[in-house]
Amino acid sequence: MITFHALGYYGLYGIPLGLIVCRITPAGSTARRITARITLAALLLIAATVALSY
Repeated sequence: MITFHALGYYGLYGIPLGLIVCRITPAGSTARRITARITLAALLLIAATVALSY
């Protein structure tokens, strides 16, 4: 079961790291595209979990 505490740590450590990797990698590279999609999916997962909990 995922908790808000786990979501906080996931957002605190995972999302900024993904954004930093996106900034470091060259534009148009496969690594940047994959990292951007994973970061967006993580944000959507957090938003959906919070929205569905109310």
